Amino acid sequence: MLSKKHVKSSWVVRKKTNSVINKPWGTETIWSGFFGIHGKTCFIKAGARSSFKYFPIKSEVLFLRSGKAEVTFGAEETLLDPIGYPLKSEILCEGDVLMVQSGCPYRVKAITDCEIIEIGNNSTDKPVRIEDDYGRATAKKKS
Repeated sequence: MLSKKHVKSSWVVRKKTNSVINKPWGTETIWSGFFGIHGKTCFIKAGARSSFKYFPIKSEVLFLRSGKAEVTFGAEETLLDPIGYPLKSEILCEGDVLMVQSGCPYRVKAITDCEIIEIGNNSTDKPVRIEDDYGRATAKKKS
């Protein structure tokens, strides 16, 4: 028999640990994860958009559960070299996924009301907001 320092297991987290946060673009329900992994359900109102931002450490997977959204995204070098690494824009429909690695800028604009499931690592990492419709920008573009 193999010796293990830690035995992996499964568990249930009751919904009373969830928290709903009002955002200028809609709401965000944060649900528990483990070891830095977290989940959110974001409801974005039609016509509203998130900050144009990146996370220094955190990577995310954004699953469009319902609605239609325009996403603008780039590579980690986009802010330093927009000619060599231009921003891209795509329309996401229900079931589409945007993968965002750390250091890569992105923004989501809801064309219709949207529900987005977000899974990310490094849950304590704070966004670096480059542009924000709600006065929350925190930094200039990388230089």
